[in-house]
Amino acid sequence: MNTFLHQGNTEAKKYRHLKKYWKLLQKNQSKLDFEKRLWRSSFRTYLTETEVVDRLLAYDDELKSGYTCYQDFLYAVQTRDFDRFHTLLDEDFRRLPSYYQTTIDTFKKYQNEIKNTLELPYSNGPLECLNNHIKVLKRNA
Repeated sequence: MNTFLHQGNTEAKKYRHLKKYWKLLQKNQSKLDFEKRLWRSSFRTYLTETEVVDRLLAYDDELKSGYTCYQDFLYAVQTRDFDRFHTLLDEDFRRLPSYYQTTIDTFKKYQNEIKNTLELPYSNGPLECLNNHIKVLKRNA
């Protein structure tokens, strides 16, 4: 996004689009609305969420490859498919920026823990919720 900031008028427009619609890039691809058209004032037309994402991804090839990588990992985690997650880790991600590399290295480092998370039905979420409620109660008391 910041690469577009100081490059000219059309590039500044791309910056504003990315700044305004960055949450759509983080949204699960299957949950993007592809039917309801809304007025997008920055694009000056009626667009669905999928059309906005397509336009944003057309700005930069690096952004597009990062988005597809993110969506692949997101799908593997949501379907709890460790085999798919493991094959994604074996791919060559040198085409992606360095900040993606650190995330992928972290995934590789904690691969056994991620496997347990995806394969086992156990979660410490309810326990953490209870601890949080106790701390809030103590703070308020």
